Amino acid sequence: MRKNHVLHVIKSEWKKTRKTPVQLVTMLLVPLLSVLFLSWCLSYVNVLVNRYKGTVYFPEEISAEEMEETLSEFYPDFSFRSGTMDDAQTRVANGRTDCAVVVEEKAIRILYDSSILTSSAALKDAKDLGLDISYLLSGKEFYDEVYEIYPETETLDLSTSADRLDSYLDRVGGVVGMIIFLMMSSNAMAISARSITGEKERQTFDTLVLSPAKLSKILTGKVLVMMAEIFLSGFVGFAAGIAGMAVWSPKEFAAITDNRGNVFVWMLVVLAILFAATLVITAVFSVIGSAFAQTKKASLFSSAGMVIVSVTAMLPSFIDAEVIRMFPLSNWTPLLKDLCEDDFTFTPIFTALAIGLLLFGLSMILSSALWERRSE
Repeated sequence: MRKNHVLHVIKSEWKKTRKTPVQLVTMLLVPLLSVLFLSWCLSYVNVLVNRYKGTVYFPEEISAEEMEETLSEFYPDFSFRSGTMDDAQTRVANGRTDCAVVVEEKAIRILYDSSILTSSAALKDAKDLGLDISYLLSGKEFYDEVYEIYPETETLDLSTSADRLDSYLDRVGGVVGMIIFLMMSSNAMAISARSITGEKERQTFDTLVLSPAKLSKILTGKVLVMMAEIFLSGFVGFAAGIAGMAVWSPKEFAAITDNRGNVFVWMLVVLAILFAATLVITAVFSVIGSAFAQTKKASLFSSAGMVIVSVTAMLPSFIDAEVIRMFPLSNWTPLLKDLCEDDFTFTPIFTALAIGLLLFGLSMILSSALWERRSE
């Protein structure tokens, strides 16, 4: 019977979770909605950075309508109107246009506010537009002759789908990973407070002491259930990240689906990363939960634990070192980028899992000792 004590605790703790479906649903909805919202925000910011609105101003003697008929097909982000330099300066200063091209008698000027304009394409398009206008003003026949020599303009993107995915992970991978790990930590903090620290506050700890099972086995059962719930919340967060990428970043999502031969490796690596992260997060919050008899005191150290988790997850954004690939939480982005570059080896994953298991084992020893002290 003693061998089944841990299994009995696991069943009991899981039943408690099932008895509170609202908590379970909330636990899964928080990472789901958080990651989806973050994915949308990042994709929307990317669109805003690349989007701009330009205006071309012609003097009265030049027909803006005729110029628009000729050029609007090639420059859809620019509007054409009659106006002066003062008109252009006013509209740019008021934020009514991001970039203005002013055609004067002997010059074509480009106006913009570098503190506001973020699109690098806007200035390039404005310069090309100014060159086309100068051709048109030199004479329609000359303009036609130039485009007979250069009949087509073709833009070639030399980046591969893996390059685009790699760039996408550089921009958002660390942030999304940090949010996923923070949601996992938040759930760990709540579960630890309810399942471990809460035993003392609910005055049920004395009952556990009188139980025929050892406190260490009871704690092990509680921690294993906590680990399962943390991993589940992380998996939901990752699935939400993939869904968000499919909806709002279809090119990057296509970069994964184009390489179907590595889908199994991708899933295996992601699950290993999540499991290693679960081990570390469980280790941190099981020790915190076991060290205190009041959730108010534990919450302070739990907040510090969440800060450590978030900083560790963001390390790849600031440090480019091989050791980052070896440690759980910080290896999220580097390992996925290695997959994109077809330069992946399983050594970092095995190392991260070994570190996670070591930290988890040490935490169980320390947590059990803290529980034993609380029973005295």
